[in-house]
Amino acid sequence: MQEQQTGEDDRELFDLWFKGDPRGFSGLYDKYKNRVFGFLVRMTNDREVAEDLLQETFLAALRNADQFDRSRNLLSWLFGIAHKRTIDYFRHAKVETDHKQDAEGAIGSRIEAPDQQLSDENLRKIINAAVEELDPQQKEVFLLRELGGVPFKEIAEIMNCPINTALGRMRLALKNIRKELKKRGIDGVQ
Repeated sequence: MQEQQTGEDDRELFDLWFKGDPRGFSGLYDKYKNRVFGFLVRMTNDREVAEDLLQETFLAALRNADQFDRSRNLLSWLFGIAHKRTIDYFRHAKVETDHKQDAEGAIGSRIEAPDQQLSDENLRKIINAAVEELDPQQKEVFLLRELGGVPFKEIAEIMNCPINTALGRMRLALKNIRKELKKRGIDGVQ
Protein backbone atom coordinates (compact mmCIF):
# COMPACT_ATOMS: atom_id res chain seq x y z
CA MET A 1 0.00 0.00 0.00
CA GLN A 2 2.88 2.36 0.83
CA GLU A 3 4.41 1.94 -2.65
CA GLN A 4 1.09 2.65 -4.33
CA GLN A 5 0.62 5.77 -2.17
CA THR A 6 4.13 6.94 -3.10
CA GLY A 7 3.34 6.51 -6.79
CA GLU A 8 0.13 8.51 -6.40
CA ASP A 9 1.98 11.26 -4.52
CA ASP A 10 4.58 11.35 -7.28
CA ARG A 11 1.90 11.61 -9.95
CA GLU A 12 0.22 14.49 -8.12
CA LEU A 13 3.54 16.32 -7.74
CA PHE A 14 4.46 15.57 -11.33
CA ASP A 15 1.11 16.92 -12.55
CA LEU A 16 1.69 20.13 -10.60
CA TRP A 17 5.21 20.36 -12.03
CA PHE A 18 4.02 19.71 -15.57
CA LYS A 19 1.38 22.45 -15.23
CA GLY A 20 4.11 24.89 -14.22
CA ASP A 21 3.46 24.94 -10.48
CA PRO A 22 6.90 25.16 -8.80
CA ARG A 23 5.62 23.21 -5.78
CA GLY A 24 5.49 20.07 -7.94
CA PHE A 25 9.13 20.25 -8.98
CA SER A 26 10.26 21.34 -5.51
CA GLY A 27 8.35 18.48 -3.91
CA LEU A 28 9.90 15.88 -6.20
CA TYR A 29 13.36 17.44 -5.90
CA ASP A 30 13.18 17.44 -2.10
CA LYS A 31 11.85 13.90 -2.09
CA TYR A 32 14.47 12.35 -4.39
CA LYS A 33 17.56 14.58 -4.36
CA ASN A 34 19.34 12.64 -1.60
CA ARG A 35 18.82 9.26 -3.26
CA VAL A 36 19.96 10.51 -6.66
CA PHE A 37 22.87 12.37 -5.06
CA GLY A 38 23.94 9.21 -3.19
CA PHE A 39 23.94 7.31 -6.47
CA LEU A 40 26.00 10.00 -8.18
CA VAL A 41 28.55 10.17 -5.35
CA ARG A 42 29.05 6.42 -5.54
CA MET A 43 29.39 6.53 -9.32
CA THR A 44 31.91 9.39 -9.41
CA ASN A 45 33.61 9.18 -5.99
CA ASP A 46 33.57 12.99 -6.02
CA ARG A 47 31.01 15.04 -4.09
CA GLU A 48 31.54 18.21 -6.13
CA VAL A 49 31.09 16.39 -9.43
CA ALA A 50 28.06 14.61 -7.98
CA GLU A 51 26.53 17.96 -6.98
CA ASP A 52 26.98 19.27 -10.52
CA LEU A 53 25.54 16.08 -12.00
CA LEU A 54 22.59 16.24 -9.60
CA GLN A 55 21.74 19.72 -10.89
CA GLU A 56 22.20 18.56 -14.49
CA THR A 57 19.95 15.56 -13.82
CA PHE A 58 17.10 17.64 -12.49
CA LEU A 59 17.53 20.29 -15.18
CA ALA A 60 17.36 17.57 -17.83
CA ALA A 61 14.24 16.17 -16.13
CA LEU A 62 12.74 19.64 -16.09
CA ARG A 63 13.47 20.18 -19.79
CA ASN A 64 12.21 16.73 -20.76
CA ALA A 65 9.18 16.37 -18.50
CA ASP A 66 6.96 15.92 -21.53
CA GLN A 67 8.90 12.75 -22.43
CA PHE A 68 8.27 11.03 -19.11
CA ASP A 69 6.25 7.83 -19.49
CA ARG A 70 3.72 8.08 -16.67
CA SER A 71 3.44 4.30 -16.46
CA ARG A 72 7.06 4.21 -15.24
CA ASN A 73 8.41 4.88 -11.79
CA LEU A 74 9.56 8.49 -11.47
CA LEU A 75 12.62 7.61 -9.40
CA SER A 76 13.72 5.08 -12.03
CA TRP A 77 13.38 7.76 -14.68
CA LEU A 78 15.51 10.14 -12.60
CA PHE A 79 18.13 7.43 -12.05
CA GLY A 80 18.17 6.82 -15.80
CA ILE A 81 18.86 10.51 -16.43
CA ALA A 82 21.53 10.53 -13.70
CA HIS A 83 23.15 7.49 -15.28
CA LYS A 84 23.29 9.20 -18.69
CA ARG A 85 24.77 12.35 -17.13
CA THR A 86 27.42 10.23 -15.38
CA ILE A 87 28.38 8.47 -18.60
CA ASP A 88 28.57 11.83 -20.38
CA TYR A 89 30.78 13.15 -17.58
CA PHE A 90 33.20 10.21 -17.84
CA ARG A 91 33.28 10.43 -21.64
CA HIS A 92 34.01 14.13 -21.45
CA ALA A 93 36.69 13.58 -18.80
CA LYS A 94 38.38 10.96 -21.01
CA VAL A 95 38.24 13.14 -24.12
CA GLU A 96 39.50 16.12 -22.12
CA THR A 97 42.42 14.03 -20.81
CA ASP A 98 43.21 12.83 -24.33
CA HIS A 99 43.08 16.38 -25.61
CA LYS A 100 45.38 17.64 -22.84
CA GLN A 101 47.89 14.98 -23.81
CA ASP A 102 47.62 16.09 -27.43
CA ALA A 103 47.81 19.75 -26.44
CA GLU A 104 51.00 19.15 -24.49
CA GLY A 105 52.54 18.29 -27.82
CA ALA A 106 50.64 20.96 -29.76
CA ILE A 107 51.89 22.60 -32.90
CA GLY A 108 54.87 24.80 -32.28
CA SER A 109 55.16 23.94 -28.62
CA ARG A 110 58.54 22.32 -29.15
CA ILE A 111 60.60 22.22 -32.29
CA GLU A 112 63.94 20.51 -32.15
CA ALA A 113 66.67 22.84 -33.38
CA PRO A 114 64.35 25.26 -35.24
CA ASP A 115 67.28 27.40 -36.36
CA GLN A 116 68.65 24.42 -38.24
CA GLN A 117 65.34 23.65 -39.96
CA LEU A 118 63.65 26.95 -40.79
CA SER A 119 63.33 30.49 -39.63
CA ASP A 120 60.29 31.28 -37.49
CA GLU A 121 58.76 33.26 -40.36
CA ASN A 122 59.06 30.38 -42.82
CA LEU A 123 57.72 27.92 -40.27
CA ARG A 124 54.74 30.19 -39.61
CA LYS A 125 54.00 30.33 -43.36
CA ILE A 126 54.14 26.53 -43.62
CA ILE A 127 51.88 26.10 -40.58
CA ASN A 128 49.42 28.63 -42.01
CA ALA A 129 49.39 26.74 -45.30
CA ALA A 130 48.77 23.46 -43.41
CA VAL A 131 45.89 25.11 -41.52
CA GLU A 132 44.40 26.24 -44.85
CA GLU A 133 44.35 22.59 -46.00
CA LEU A 134 42.17 21.50 -43.05
CA ASP A 135 38.53 20.48 -43.31
CA PRO A 136 36.48 23.67 -42.65
CA GLN A 137 35.14 22.42 -39.30
CA GLN A 138 38.59 21.36 -38.10
CA LYS A 139 39.98 24.68 -39.22
CA GLU A 140 37.27 26.59 -37.35
CA VAL A 141 37.88 24.71 -34.09
CA PHE A 142 41.65 25.10 -34.45
CA LEU A 143 41.44 28.84 -35.05
CA LEU A 144 38.89 29.47 -32.31
CA ARG A 145 41.05 27.58 -29.83
CA GLU A 146 44.58 28.50 -30.87
CA LEU A 147 44.07 32.07 -32.02
CA GLY A 148 41.02 33.04 -30.00
CA GLY A 149 41.73 31.07 -26.84
CA VAL A 150 38.04 30.13 -26.76
CA PRO A 151 37.22 27.33 -24.28
CA PHE A 152 35.94 24.10 -25.83
CA LYS A 153 32.58 24.44 -24.14
CA GLU A 154 32.04 27.77 -25.91
CA ILE A 155 33.40 26.40 -29.18
CA ALA A 156 30.78 23.64 -28.97
CA GLU A 157 28.06 26.26 -28.43
CA ILE A 158 29.37 28.43 -31.27
CA MET A 159 29.51 25.47 -33.65
CA ASN A 160 26.24 24.02 -32.35
CA CYS A 161 27.75 20.60 -31.64
CA PRO A 162 28.53 18.48 -28.57
CA ILE A 163 31.77 19.33 -26.77
CA ASN A 164 33.16 15.88 -27.59
CA THR A 165 32.69 16.65 -31.28
CA ALA A 166 34.58 19.93 -30.91
CA LEU A 167 37.39 18.16 -29.05
CA GLY A 168 37.53 15.42 -31.68
CA ARG A 169 37.75 17.99 -34.47
CA MET A 170 40.67 19.64 -32.67
CA ARG A 171 42.49 16.32 -32.35
CA LEU A 172 42.01 15.68 -36.07
CA ALA A 173 43.16 19.20 -36.91
CA LEU A 174 46.38 18.73 -34.93
CA LYS A 175 46.97 15.33 -36.47
CA ASN A 176 46.42 16.66 -39.99
CA ILE A 177 48.66 19.68 -39.43
CA ARG A 178 51.45 17.42 -38.18
CA LYS A 179 50.97 15.19 -41.22
CA GLU A 180 51.20 18.21 -43.58
CA LEU A 181 54.34 19.45 -41.83
CA LYS A 182 55.94 16.03 -42.08
CA LYS A 183 55.14 15.94 -45.83
CA ARG A 184 57.00 19.23 -46.13
CA GLY A 185 60.02 17.74 -44.40
CA ILE A 186 59.51 19.28 -40.97
CA ASP A 187 60.03 16.77 -38.22
CA GLY A 188 60.21 17.29 -34.50
CA VAL A 189 56.97 19.24 -34.08
CA GLN A 190 55.32 17.71 -31.08
